[in-house]
Amino acid sequence: MSNILLQLEHSITAISNAIWPIFLPFMLIVGAFTSIRTIFIIQKRATTPAKLNLKNVIGPASISLGAMIGTGAIIGVLGALSKFSASGEINVESMAIWALIGACIMVPVSYAETLNSKIMGKSPKEYIGDLISPKLGMVYAVCFVALAVFGFGGFQFSGIDSVANLVADQFMGIQLTLVQRYMFIVIPVIAVVAALVLSKKHEIFMNAMTYMIGSAVLGYFIFFTLFVIKTADYMPTYFSNILEGMTNPVNGISGISLGFVLGMQKVLQTAETGLGALAMAAQESDSKPREAGMISLIPTVVTVVVSIVVTSYIASYGLNNGIITFQGGAAERLAEYFATAQSVTGMFGLVVLCAFTVLSALTTILGSYYYMTKLFKQNPINKNIAIYLVLIVTAGTLAVFGANVVFEAVDLLLFVLSGINVTALAIFTIKAWKSYELKSVKEDTAA
Repeated sequence: MSNILLQLEHSITAISNAIWPIFLPFMLIVGAFTSIRTIFIIQKRATTPAKLNLKNVIGPASISLGAMIGTGAIIGVLGALSKFSASGEINVESMAIWALIGACIMVPVSYAETLNSKIMGKSPKEYIGDLISPKLGMVYAVCFVALAVFGFGGFQFSGIDSVANLVADQFMGIQLTLVQRYMFIVIPVIAVVAALVLSKKHEIFMNAMTYMIGSAVLGYFIFFTLFVIKTADYMPTYFSNILEGMTNPVNGISGISLGFVLGMQKVLQTAETGLGALAMAAQESDSKPREAGMISLIPTVVTVVVSIVVTSYIASYGLNNGIITFQGGAAERLAEYFATAQSVTGMFGLVVLCAFTVLSALTTILGSYYYMTKLFKQNPINKNIAIYLVLIVTAGTLAVFGANVVFEAVDLLLFVLSGINVTALAIFTIKAWKSYELKSVKEDTAA
């Protein structure tokens, strides 16, 4: 069985590595086209001006930020940096600037996705079904749940498991077996999540998301500020390494910089641009299209900064000082990252990182339930809860007992979801939007 899973893992990785260099130009071109038409044409002719209303910000921003920022912001980026290093790149910091370049193109897609979804008054599953095919809309929904629960959820369970195992080993001198880690770490996490979901009280659910992700992000930024202050003399080296890596890139098989491919994957994975998640979160409030679009930029920008900038800088410092080696698996990389933080900020940094990992992981797991209810809102609530609990138990089990094939499928699912969603949005911006044009604009045009 393990050999079959290993072969499947290698096959999925090979397919993903072959597809992404081809898919990236499509994503960038179509994404830029969609954003430009949305901002300069559709926004002016199908929406009215709107200001940010605080009560409309909290719900969608909490859902989006909570679902976006998880252990993938650290583990996922460390994995990409490790892969970049294995390719022969010495200056892995350059991936950060490649990712930020990609973000400059893709972040406007977040705005366009949310604004257009609000104009249509439909979720991604619904407008994909109307604009392309109902069957493709269902494919999108199933793939999104697979990505959110198994892929992203698996990352979260792995992160919490790694943190708890690290604390038990370093501070308690206890080596936990796989069964003990499952019983005393994964099961309690599932119990907490199940209690919140089974309460069926939306207010409790939203408050839990808001307080957990707010505390996690605030603590993380305080920690990083302290880290930067204490390592100020390393900043010139960091930027020098970025420049060196940019001017001497390691290219993939298609000739595209591998750093750009990995950076874009992380932007899509962490900030979820083009996946439709922001459009679904926007349904949490009665905000107008332009307001919803502006709200969607808040979690997107925060996530890009936390995942790409913060992680790459700390990892760069750890590499330069021989603390990070990228020799082991995800758990070992996370332990090295924590050791780097502790070497600079002491116990404060370690405590903050542990808290950030656990809290952000919980919000991401909870966020996947929110998205599932939006995608399958035709199901009775008890049915959705039952399916969700079965899925997270499976994801938690696989995360501990090593079925990495599930996590290797993340990049492939990102390609499927963003490809379908961005194509549907492009179709809308070409012609379908005209049926939503404001009456006053139509009259002015006719006159």
